[in-house]
Amino acid sequence: MPRWPSRWTRTVTGIGVLRRGVTLACVADTLTIRLDADDRAALEAAARRQGKGLSAFIRELAEAEARRVRREEIRADGDRVVAHLAAHPEARAELDEIGAPLTDLP
Repeated sequence: MPRWPSRWTRTVTGIGVLRRGVTLACVADTLTIRLDADDRAALEAAARRQGKGLSAFIRELAEAEARRVRREEIRADGDRVVAHLAAHPEARAELDEIGAPLTDLP
C-alpha cells in the first residue's frame, strides 16, 4: 500500500477513504438527475466560479439541503413534544417529577 502524507485524503478502491491510516466508509449510491440546458449551464457557471466541478457543486448543495431538512424535522419533533406536554398535564407532571437533565442545569 502506498504511503501518503497524513494530511492527504485518497479514495481507496472506491470503497473507502484512507485518512491518517484509518479507513472510513465512504460508499454512496449514485443519483441521476435531469436538468434542462439553461439550468445546467447556470449551475456549471456557479461551480466554475467556486473552482469546483459540477458534480461536487451539486453534491454540496444536496448535502446542505439534507442537513437543513434533518434539522427541520428535529425541531418539528421538539415542537410536537412541547405541544403534547401542554395538552397533557399528567405528562408535564411526570416530566417535572423526573427533573431536568443535568445539561439543562446552571
